[in-house]
Amino acid sequence: MAQGHLAPFRCLAALVRRCRPDARVTFVATSCTAESLRAHLDDEGIAVHALPFSPANASVRSFQQLIDLFHASESLRPAFHQFIAGLRRSDPLADVHVVADMFLAWTVDVARGDPGVTHSVLLTCSGYGSALYFSLWNSVPLVPNGDDDECFLLPSFPDISVHRSQLTDHLAAADGGDAWSTFISRQIAAFSRADALLVNTAEKLEPKGLSMLRQWLNNVPVFPVGPLLRAARSALPEKATTSSPILAWLGEQPPGSVLYVSFGSLYTISASQVTELAMGLEKSGHKFVWVAQPAADMNGSESPSSGLPEGFVERMEAAGRGLVAQCWAPQVEILAHPATGAFLTHCGWNSAQESLACGVPMVGWPLSAEQFYNAKLLAEEMGMCVELARGASAAVTRDEVAEAVERVLGETSGVRAAMRRKGAEMKEVVDAARDGDGEQSSLGVTRRFLD
Repeated sequence: MAQGHLAPFRCLAALVRRCRPDARVTFVATSCTAESLRAHLDDEGIAVHALPFSPANASVRSFQQLIDLFHASESLRPAFHQFIAGLRRSDPLADVHVVADMFLAWTVDVARGDPGVTHSVLLTCSGYGSALYFSLWNSVPLVPNGDDDECFLLPSFPDISVHRSQLTDHLAAADGGDAWSTFISRQIAAFSRADALLVNTAEKLEPKGLSMLRQWLNNVPVFPVGPLLRAARSALPEKATTSSPILAWLGEQPPGSVLYVSFGSLYTISASQVTELAMGLEKSGHKFVWVAQPAADMNGSESPSSGLPEGFVERMEAAGRGLVAQCWAPQVEILAHPATGAFLTHCGWNSAQESLACGVPMVGWPLSAEQFYNAKLLAEEMGMCVELARGASAAVTRDEVAEAVERVLGETSGVRAAMRRKGAEMKEVVDAARDGDGEQSSLGVTRRFLD
């Protein structure tokens, strides 16, 4: 039910079609999501089935509205049951397999009601991020480490500690009986009843995270079918000029000199944070491309002020220092461009994997959910990220922004050199998993899962 979850499912559908060309593949979604899917499907062999959903057009502006939407999604169950029953009646001898989003895990109960139907759950997050996120929810109310009130130990993973700043407010306040706790506990219970768990990652990309998931759900087979990513569309320089002004501008910049800034399709920062980020980018002296969504206020509502300092956009463009794009941008192509040297990101897993696929180091500013643990993975396990801030209410200063940018782009920065070496390794791993045909590639794992 979120844009960031749709893209991995489209990639998975394409993998299934490659492995089993004779399989019938159908996306089942709410009506407005179904329209988005239809618009992006290239394969005529993939169908889309829309389920009626009354809050489908609701605008989610807060965590309370989000959990209300999650709970409302369980009302899809009767219509989904009818759809599955219709498939079974139309072809009683066919095998039916349901692959469900991790927040629609109630679908396992529909599948369990028919011996001809099997079920798996797709985790669109990293293995590491998923293991930490769900095990934290499985441990609420969280108890601080006796030696440090700001740190929490996880019963499932006692060697890992999580800082209070890496918890969303609703997780920190959860007592096990609140709306978030009860909903997520139902998803976790459903995981253990599934026939398999699919994860949007690769074995060699995340050996520790996958080991943690297997340890935690030791009775459910885990298949790392990722990275579920599309490759950048290659274009001749003259085509790039006409297809995207951003790519045209990047074509005029030195290799590895530009910072790409984006907080994804769903998340925004406050007007005051936008101001400090802008002034920090200017102070850093480095070039940048910033895809800026409308700023949000502290309640999650869109702010009447963009937060961009007066004259900032015009000043940066006139000096050839940077672009601010308040529109959709071709992120995969931007990250793959030789001029892009680093990525300031909210550490959503799609964005993180796209950066890893291009060997591009990151400046992390996780804002919500498992993004904190993706940032932890990228910084501590992979050495591919410098963390700038944590959370939507972080008090970020322009000096901190400038310092973080200098660390990843500065010519004399030892951090930059180390991260670029690591980036080259990560790119090789992603390329092998995404484009290869070996046992541990996306194709090989998907084939094994279907078998």
